[in-house]
Amino acid sequence: MRVEHLDPIADPRWARFVEATPGAGVFAHPAWLELLARQYRYAMSAVVVSDGGEPVLGLPIARVESRLTGRRWVALPFSDVCPPVRGEGAGAEAEAALAGALTVLRRSSGLDVEVRDALANVPGAHVVPRFLVHRLRLESDAEAVLARASKSQIRRGIKKAEREGVTTRARVDRAALDEFYALHLRTRRRQGVPIQPKRFIRAFEGLFARGLGYVMSAHHEGRTISAAVFLAHGDTAVYKYGASDERHLNLRPNNLLFADAIRRACADGHATLDFGRTDSDNEGLAAFKRSWGADESELSYSYLADDPPREGNGLAHRLLAEVIRRGPERTGQAIGTALYRHVG
Repeated sequence: MRVEHLDPIADPRWARFVEATPGAGVFAHPAWLELLARQYRYAMSAVVVSDGGEPVLGLPIARVESRLTGRRWVALPFSDVCPPVRGEGAGAEAEAALAGALTVLRRSSGLDVEVRDALANVPGAHVVPRFLVHRLRLESDAEAVLARASKSQIRRGIKKAEREGVTTRARVDRAALDEFYALHLRTRRRQGVPIQPKRFIRAFEGLFARGLGYVMSAHHEGRTISAAVFLAHGDTAVYKYGASDERHLNLRPNNLLFADAIRRACADGHATLDFGRTDSDNEGLAAFKRSWGADESELSYSYLADDPPREGNGLAHRLLAEVIRRGPERTGQAIGTALYRHVG
């Protein structure tokens, strides 16, 4: 076995590896890496352990160059979780080789390394619980999966949405992304959170064209009242972004939207629906995800650095949230366009 660095966008070995490994998530896919490189100008690499010239274990990683947040390696920006891709031949020897390669990368570049997964076998790495993650086990019988959801919180909401005439659609066209983005602007402003540039969200059309996701939207009386972006590859579908018109939440559109997303994921043969990461202190959102029958666990990130990053939202974060909530509608968009490349 040997360690090497590949171009995971251009080298066909990485694409073959990801396609042949059911556990390889969408965030390891060359199309996702290409989107990040094109939209945010990140230099992409993959640290791989190869056997006979083909990868058996590998980690895609981006070099972030920022005067605001510092220069560092991140696996991967805008990706909730990014574990190494493990092929069938990835045993203890390969794991040790990858751990050593990451240590060498930090020492040779002089840059900190952040991996959005718990890497307990990397000497000196700080493994820090950062978020919660909720994963729902799927099966071919979608109704059996939905039967595990809370009757009071979820299934009654689904029935109410259906009674009120709410309908859903899964689409992959740009118009669907634009409909989602309009709601996303509204939702992020209400939350006081910066929003990604529209060009970033529109770039998902390229992922959809390769069968890597879709927009699921809920409609009532000709109006789009909630929408979500789902990404999918291998055995996992991922809830990436969601947005709603708060004036219509009483119709429970998100209950029906997620129910139909679960039905689609089951029909597509996925084994897991990943509900995405949740802030540890957001009990309301965590409870909603648990109510579907999803298993909750801590999501830890690993840092090869002198010290782990500081946790918590300080005064600057709270002030920024107020500026977004109280400012013009496009304030959060302007801030996100300026800052997201640096934060990742």
